[in-house]
Amino acid sequence: MLQRINVLTIVITLMTGFSVVKMSFAEQNNQLKPSSSNAEKMYGKVTETMDAAGYTYVRIENGELNVWAAAPKTTVNIGDMIAITTEMPMNNHYSKSLNRDFKVVYFVARFITDKVTENSDDPAHLLPHAKIKNNQYKPPAEGIEKVEGGYTISDIYINKKSLEGKSVLVRGQVTKFTAKVMGKNWIHIRDSSTHQDLTATTDETAQLDEVVTLKGTLALDKDFNYGYVYPLIVENSKLTK
Repeated sequence: MLQRINVLTIVITLMTGFSVVKMSFAEQNNQLKPSSSNAEKMYGKVTETMDAAGYTYVRIENGELNVWAAAPKTTVNIGDMIAITTEMPMNNHYSKSLNRDFKVVYFVARFITDKVTENSDDPAHLLPHAKIKNNQYKPPAEGIEKVEGGYTISDIYINKKSLEGKSVLVRGQVTKFTAKVMGKNWIHIRDSSTHQDLTATTDETAQLDEVVTLKGTLALDKDFNYGYVYPLIVENSKLTK
């Protein structure tokens, strides 16, 4: 009889302990609970905001939600109602420029507001300073052939291992240009050799649709932090138009 009581005591203790752990975990997750049935978005009121290192940090609350998010520098006011996506959480993030630790920060391309919705027809709203053509998929550009002494974009992708760390020369049509992000200008070009585009960083500027020749150093698996990871990129490019 005594043995049965001891076994029952152990079972009750284990069940009680499990309930406490389960409750604690649920309470912790409630801090990150979305405010709608769509688990990929969170919506709430901005209660705190600050700018640092080209980013705007905001605290979003709605009664059951209390999270931090960051996007490229944006004008946001306390009291604004905004939404964010949740694809890119950064756990235990330390901001050197703010000298502050964040348990979780969601890094996003933009804050979604009633003025700028996800379905906005103006793609320039998707990222500050961006000038982007509308279509996400584009076939190879017509009439953009290999520059003399250089490579096509297809050549660079095929031979990327042997070209890593080397200077490459390539011609293409500008499909996207973003200025002053993380201290760099970003350019995307496309040619007639492949549907893939090529990303490069530069100190110079370019216009959409113009044909440019760029020369820079090829880097692979380049991580710029905050979710900016490029399997292939041409750095510190010089442009010829």
